[in-house]
Amino acid sequence: MYNVITLRNGSSEAKVNLSLGANLISLNISDKKILREPDYSKPIDNPFLYGMPILFPVNRIEGGSFTFEGREYNFPINEEKTNCHLHGSLHKTPFVIDSLSKNRVVCRYSATTNAPYLSFPHEFTIFVEYKLIKNSICIKTTIKNNSNLNMPIFLGYHTTFNVNDNSLIKVGAKFEIERNMQNYLPTGRLPSFDGISNSLINGEFVPTASKISKHYKSKKFGKMVIFDKTSNESVEYFNSNNLSFRLIYGDGTSYICLEPQTCMANCQNAPFDRNFSGFSFIKPHKKKVYLSKIKLSKGDKR
Repeated sequence: MYNVITLRNGSSEAKVNLSLGANLISLNISDKKILREPDYSKPIDNPFLYGMPILFPVNRIEGGSFTFEGREYNFPINEEKTNCHLHGSLHKTPFVIDSLSKNRVVCRYSATTNAPYLSFPHEFTIFVEYKLIKNSICIKTTIKNNSNLNMPIFLGYHTTFNVNDNSLIKVGAKFEIERNMQNYLPTGRLPSFDGISNSLINGEFVPTASKISKHYKSKKFGKMVIFDKTSNESVEYFNSNNLSFRLIYGDGTSYICLEPQTCMANCQNAPFDRNFSGFSFIKPHKKKVYLSKIKLSKGDKR
């Protein structure tokens, strides 16, 4: 059995699965199902394609290893075909409730010396707060470094939205990060925008008409929008500037993944300067905060 809690505010409802990484597995605003929901009565085909799983370390790390400040970090190779570590295991790690009310919950997970997170050599605590306010949900993720060393941080959300044939997607992008599509790692090139990228930027991409797998750096204060022409409603996805990288993925069916990230894929080993690739860290006994909001609005907000 899973430990799932329900938040309510007026006609809006959200569900959070504490057993699996405090994943926001359901978001229903004014009878509109925003997120793709898992059916736990049968095996889940891909845990990343339902709700809003938390990824740490986000995306792929080539060879599962990297160095930082003279220390070597090693994560298990869990994607053998690319020889990479992919997405960490926070998405399937139990969280506990730190505080709870009708429309708000704060979920907590702590890695300690006696109970470490994978082979990550840092003690840390992560708090994930969900607050449901009428037509939107606010997400606040706080990561505190409890160790005495600078702690590298690579965070993201594999947010999976429902779409239909009348959906149009807009993603503000500063540039694209080309990837080798055999191992999905950056090549070092920043190509000119192609037809798919231009359709995303112009808010004209139809997610059910074609597959997509693109990696971008967003513009400042960039947001992502799903506009439904039939209902004349927009799902707006806001993220703070420290979540400025994007992975856009869809298989051309009934969902689209709009994934905010703190860094580019393989930022630890990518053929770019680490600052450019978004490699960041938290100082000892300090914290960083990451903010997101999903909002349902009337009209075209592209």
